[in-house]
Amino acid sequence: MSSAPLDAPILELEDSWEAVNDWFLEHDLTDGQPIIPPTEARVQAMTDYVERTLGWRASDALGTLAPKRADATIEKIAANAVMTGCKPEYMPVLIACVQAIADPKFNLDALQTSTHNTSVLPIVNGPIRKAIDLNWGYNYTGSRWRSTTSIGRALRLIMSNIGGTPGSINIHTQGHIGRYEHCIAENEEENPWEPLHVERGYARETSTVTVIPACPAAMIDENGGSATAKDLLRTFSHSIAYVGNRNINGEGQPLLILGPHHARLFANGGFSKAEVKRFLWERARVRCGDIPHGNLASFSRQNIKFYTDVDPDCGFPIAEKPEDIVIVVMGGEGTHSLSVQTRLQCDNVTVPIVRKDGSPWPVPA
Repeated sequence: MSSAPLDAPILELEDSWEAVNDWFLEHDLTDGQPIIPPTEARVQAMTDYVERTLGWRASDALGTLAPKRADATIEKIAANAVMTGCKPEYMPVLIACVQAIADPKFNLDALQTSTHNTSVLPIVNGPIRKAIDLNWGYNYTGSRWRSTTSIGRALRLIMSNIGGTPGSINIHTQGHIGRYEHCIAENEEENPWEPLHVERGYARETSTVTVIPACPAAMIDENGGSATAKDLLRTFSHSIAYVGNRNINGEGQPLLILGPHHARLFANGGFSKAEVKRFLWERARVRCGDIPHGNLASFSRQNIKFYTDVDPDCGFPIAEKPEDIVIVVMGGEGTHSLSVQTRLQCDNVTVPIVRKDGSPWPVPA
């Protein structure tokens, strides 16, 4: 493998786990949790794996990360991955995550420097879910899953250590506890419809990562009381539309994480995924008369044009159009789903996991 010198600075620290952790914490290079020291040998093991399997060299940059506009090289990504306990085989997911957040459509600068309690949520689809043991079933961010926890945490450190500048990032009003384990996989096996990546034009056997600018999730608990799909849709409509939901402003792409039970009830009732989106877009609305007038100043021009000064009972929809609503199936059994509002002016982005030359990357057997 490549023996080229590493691009990141080499630190000489006391050969002590405690001393290394203290130094990283004092220099704002960690999230407060203990890290694994990113030694040259550990980082090179990561970069060697990436070069061998995907063709990327340690010095290759995947893009720049805002607000610092620093190059996100394979080596820097690997160093942060080591710190959180990632295995080398997790690197293809992290690389796709970084490519996605570096896309201008995602607008990482807005997410990094906002007081919104928002964090990047990667959603993984395709065969790589099983290859690296991502959890998509019960307690999908549970503590047993090393991949789920370490990938999500590594992405947070990458955003801070590569793209961040002191005092300008992580300034959220309350913070977001989900950052530590924010990486999930879709439960494709119990999804009665096409999974997210297939809906977006990728083959089922292609592995992808979709990044969502996600706020903390709100639970929708209907306790099994909905006897029909339409009953459940009415429950959802009343649960996700409220004045404090920023997506009511007319921008953003709200996310619904459906438990398999709810997804089956919708599908068995004859509703396609597109029809669920249409139903919620038409009925999950907030009365214009219930919105304090001063709040309308931050609403999109389209919503102001169509829904104000018409009738106080005219409702603002949860998204600009039905297609903007994102639906994934995730989790285990139970009558619970999650509603996630998203950062405005940020589009979610889906990236396939491929080699540097763009050729398909076969998941290891």
